[in-house]
Amino acid sequence: MFNFATKYLNKLQDIDSLKNKERFTIKDLENFTGIKAHTIRIWEKRYKLLEPKRTETNIRYYDENDLKKILNINLLYNNSYKISKIALLREQEIFEASKSLILNSSNSTSEVDQLTLAILKFEKEKVLDIFSKYSKNIFELYEKIIVPFLIKVGELWQVNSIQIIHEHFFSILFKEYLHEKITSLDATDKSNSNVLLFLHEKEEHEFTILLYYYLFKSKGYNCFYMGQSVPISDLEFAIPKIKPTYIFTSCIAKIEEKEFITIIDTLLTHATDAKIIMSGYQTSMYKKLVPESIILINSKEEFEKLAQNI
Repeated sequence: MFNFATKYLNKLQDIDSLKNKERFTIKDLENFTGIKAHTIRIWEKRYKLLEPKRTETNIRYYDENDLKKILNINLLYNNSYKISKIALLREQEIFEASKSLILNSSNSTSEVDQLTLAILKFEKEKVLDIFSKYSKNIFELYEKIIVPFLIKVGELWQVNSIQIIHEHFFSILFKEYLHEKITSLDATDKSNSNVLLFLHEKEEHEFTILLYYYLFKSKGYNCFYMGQSVPISDLEFAIPKIKPTYIFTSCIAKIEEKEFITIIDTLLTHATDAKIIMSGYQTSMYKKLVPESIILINSKEEFEKLAQNI
């Protein structure tokens, strides 16, 4: 459930944040595929599968087409294709073989396929109809439909079958639906218990935090959602006035270690009376930097435990 549904989804979120990036390092390719940089270089030399470009200062880099190609090669490799056989395929043949595997995959349910088709055709009412089937359990909607759909989107992107505008169309519809469900919840019955939710300056992924917003409000808490791209330094003004019982933030987009530590230090300094909850791929990456006093949610079991205890 949520952003910790699968390791693949975590990688997908990193890919999503880098779709407009023009240059990738071999380490980027390793992170996205799980193929060691050493192996990628061997494949380059032996099979000419990739041809890295070079900057004016002779630094190697890869472009978006290279990223898609290595993702497609990795897909075939993980589906019993030998690398020597892949090397004999033309680039278009690699693309078509990957596309065939993705489109014929049996991993997604019929509703996921229906949602995918509705998004590709910009059929708003059909999308909302699928959402409405799970109106009484928003978490089931996310786990059974949204997460598999997002994985499907990542696969379709690598074979050029979906465009960014389709993703934006879906994202807006789902966020509007979440806001509608949050607004429809009954008024708070824990008037003295406030929750502060925010995303840091470089974070724009809202799905997870909106679901936590829904969770806390459904439990009767008075929620203060500050939205995306909040300057961390501004928290020192908000926290003393809101006096939150809980503070929640999600770190999904790539962030430097120094920036992550700043978030931790700011929260610990200014929120001495609040329970701090964090989630997201970056909290897993920097887990050793997180003190025990902060609650980390990076598994379904941890989320369910939190939902029972708040």
